[in-house]
Amino acid sequence: MSSTFEILTTLQNTALAHAIAKSDHLVGATAQVFHILGFIFLLAAVVFINLRLAGVVLGNQSIPSLSRQPKLLIWGGLVSAVVSGILMFISAPTLYFYNPAFIAKIWILVAAIFLQFTIYRHVTNQEKPSPALAKVSIVLSVVLWFGVGLTGRAIGFV
Repeated sequence: MSSTFEILTTLQNTALAHAIAKSDHLVGATAQVFHILGFIFLLAAVVFINLRLAGVVLGNQSIPSLSRQPKLLIWGGLVSAVVSGILMFISAPTLYFYNPAFIAKIWILVAAIFLQFTIYRHVTNQEKPSPALAKVSIVLSVVLWFGVGLTGRAIGFV
């Protein structure tokens, strides 16, 4: 049975990992741009929906119809962030895997995705969701998604 380090080293020694790691710095910078832009698109859509849930904006629009409109931003942003993140990870998995900020980011990301596609989806599919459940989902989504961004930013400093 291989250890985690051996698996990560094997991944880091693949042709794709070498191609990414040895490529022009613009490749890494482009991956970072897609990573950050994807996250910004996702976060903008979530904040917009949260503002509607809180009754701050567009109070005359139904929550279910309004929450369907930015789904492309949420899905597109998530796919862009995850795919570019995987490409960045593959280039140096032994560096990332043992970084506490990276580990925290992954756990918070998993929690945010779980929330987004369970409780948050349940709340936003209702015309008049429970105010308590709406507030809890707003707070949790903001804390988790901003936590993903903050821990992601911390990766380079830990």
